[in-house]
Amino acid sequence: MYQAPRISPEEYEKYRGRHVALYDGKIIADGSDSVEALERAMKLYPDLKPEQIALFYIQVADVLIL
Repeated sequence: MYQAPRISPEEYEKYRGRHVALYDGKIIADGSDSVEALERAMKLYPDLKPEQIALFYIQVADVLIL
């Protein structure tokens, strides 16, 4: 079962419209796409393996209008 990460309102505002890399429930890097976010995370934390890092997109809008 997939569970979305808990992101604080401050982090939500800071990373809105960005892809973020998470480890242990914390944002460790961000990027304009998931590849960039993962690459930045791997540079900052070279001891981590890619499978230990979760990627998540922070929506731009709070509400989706259909």
